[in-house]
Amino acid sequence: MWKGQENALDAIHEERLTIVMKARQLGLTWLVLAYALWIIVFQRGKSVVAISYREDPDAKELIRRLKFMLYNLPKWLIRENSKADVTWEGPTWEATVLTITIRHPDGEPSVFRSLTASPESGRSFTANLVILDEWAFQQYASDIWESAFPVINRPTGGKVVGLSTNKRGTLFELIYRESMKGLMPFKPIFLPWHTDPRRDNAWYEATKKAIPAGVLQEYPATVEEAMSAGEGTAFPEFSRQIHVCKPFPIPEWWYKWRANDPGYTDPFFWIWLTVSPDGSVYAYREYTRSREDARVTYSKQAAIAKNLSNMKNEEGIFYHEDIAYTVVGRDAFTRNPESGKSIVNYYQDNGVMRCMPPPRDVKTDRIQRKMILHEYLQPYVDENDGETKAKLQIFSTCSTLIETIPMLVVDHLDPEKVEEYKDDHAYDALGMGLQSWHSKGSSKPKKEEDNPIKAHKYGKSRSKRRRRII
Repeated sequence: MWKGQENALDAIHEERLTIVMKARQLGLTWLVLAYALWIIVFQRGKSVVAISYREDPDAKELIRRLKFMLYNLPKWLIRENSKADVTWEGPTWEATVLTITIRHPDGEPSVFRSLTASPESGRSFTANLVILDEWAFQQYASDIWESAFPVINRPTGGKVVGLSTNKRGTLFELIYRESMKGLMPFKPIFLPWHTDPRRDNAWYEATKKAIPAGVLQEYPATVEEAMSAGEGTAFPEFSRQIHVCKPFPIPEWWYKWRANDPGYTDPFFWIWLTVSPDGSVYAYREYTRSREDARVTYSKQAAIAKNLSNMKNEEGIFYHEDIAYTVVGRDAFTRNPESGKSIVNYYQDNGVMRCMPPPRDVKTDRIQRKMILHEYLQPYVDENDGETKAKLQIFSTCSTLIETIPMLVVDHLDPEKVEEYKDDHAYDALGMGLQSWHSKGSSKPKKEEDNPIKAHKYGKSRSKRRRRII
C-alpha cells in the first residue's frame, strides 16, 4: 500500500469515527471494503452496512468488488457456498445483488449489506461498521446520519467510516471542518492528489490543463484547496496568496471604520477596516468568539471593542484610533419593549459611538453584499510592479474571517446570494463594512480633488494644526 493508505487504514482500525477527505482515484473505497471483508471473514456475528450514492451502479458495485476479492482469496481460507465440497469444514460465502453473507461453521454468520442513500437508509438495522461512501454526494446525508449514528452508538462501540471527495456546503464538509477543530468526535484524514506516488508534478500540470476549473475540487493538494473550490463556491477568486497580507503599522491619518454583526447567543463579529492612499481596503483587526466560548454581553463587547482601538504610533505614543463610524446590522437598532433599549444603546453607553445601519440599495442587502465582495476580491495585475493584487487585503491575524470566506457557498435557490448558515457572521460584518464604504463612491473617485482619502488626510492635518495652536 501507499503510505497515505496505510495511515488511513491505521486510523480506521483504531478510531470509532473516521472521516476521510480525498482526491480522486486513490483506492480508498477498495481499502475500506477490504477492511470490511477482513471483519466479516475472521469474526463471527458481525454486521457491516455500506450506504452508497446510488443503487445502480454504486451500491451494486460495492458487492461486485467484494465478490472479486472473495474469488481471489485462497481456497484454504474460504470458499463459495455453491462450490464447496462436502468435506470442507471452513467458512463459506454467498451473495445476492446487495448482500454478502459469510457462514461460519461454529458461530453466527456475518453479513455485509449495501444500501442506497435514502431518508430511511440508517434505520432498521444494527451494524458493527457503517461505511458512508461518497458521503458528500448523498442526497439525504443529514437524515441518514441522524438515524445511522444511534446504530453504532452503543457502549460496546461500533465504527463509522465516511469517505468522499469534497462538495461545498454539505454535511460531509461541515463534519470534517468541525472535526479539525476538535468540535466533533471524528478523526479527520486528508489524502492529497500525490498520495499516489506515481503522480508527479508533470502529471498534475497536465491534469490542470485538462480540467482547469475542476482540478482543485477533484485533485486538491491541501484541505484548504478542497474547501475553497468546486461547484457552489461563493467566492472562487479568494486566494490566501493574493488577499492575505502580513500586519503592518497603519498610519494614524488613514481613514478607519468598523463593522459589527451583533450576537449574544450566536457568536458576534467585529471587524476594523481602513483604506490606503491607493484605495486598497484593509481588514486589519477582528474581535469575535467561538460557539464554545462564554457568552459576552453587548456592553462588554462594546467596552472591549473600544479598548482595542487604543494604539501606539511610530513615536511610541499611545493614541485612540479615530473610527469614523461603526456600521451595525439593522436589528441592533430595534428597541427591546421591556428594557426600552436597543443593542446600539448598549454600545453607545460603553463608548462605541457613531453607529449607523448599512446602506440600503434597490437590490436586496444579500445580493448587493455578495456583488460588492466579488468586486473587492477580483484579482488584477498591478501595472507598476506586475504583481497580482486585489482591492481587499486581510491581515493574517484575522483568522476567523480568512477561514470563513472560502467556506461560503451560493444559495441553491438564488446563486446571486450567499447561502446563510450558522457561522457566517464574519462575512456579514465584512459585507456591511464594504457596503458602507462602497456607497460613498470611494472605490473609484472621479476627481483627484474629490478623493475622500485625500480629503480625510487634509482634515487630519488641519485638526493637528488646530491642536498645536490651542
